[in-house]
Amino acid sequence: MKLVKGDTGSSDFGLIGRGIEVTGDIVFADRLHVDGKVAGKISSESGTMVIGESGQVEAQLDVGICVIHGALYGNLIARSKVEIHKTGRVHGDLITPVLLVEEGAVFNGGIKMGQEAAGRLLEEVPASPGSGRQAKGA
Repeated sequence: MKLVKGDTGSSDFGLIGRGIEVTGDIVFADRLHVDGKVAGKISSESGTMVIGESGQVEAQLDVGICVIHGALYGNLIARSKVEIHKTGRVHGDLITPVLLVEEGAVFNGGIKMGQEAAGRLLEEVPASPGSGRQAKGA
């Protein structure tokens, strides 16, 4: 996949290519594209994370937008949108206001959407899957 600079000419992006493995915490500002393997924690205030078809991510994600063509193992918070394309495989819970899942995609996990989910982003992340979380309000 080819990465192109934004119209402003000042767009920054990172690329973790095929054959590269990264373990640890990653913080990025604008765009991160993963075609290799990443394990750890990935965060961005409003950036876009793209997992390419060959990408394998085992991480907790907290990003603006996440576009998934490869594999994600872990929980994901997207402040704007999540797209799981037909080659995408997600195993984990999602919190996002907007979700797009193409026919053929694999998704195993829970989904929280809407303003209530967005308002509880930071409260939900530390909880473990079997902790019996309680939702306030409906």
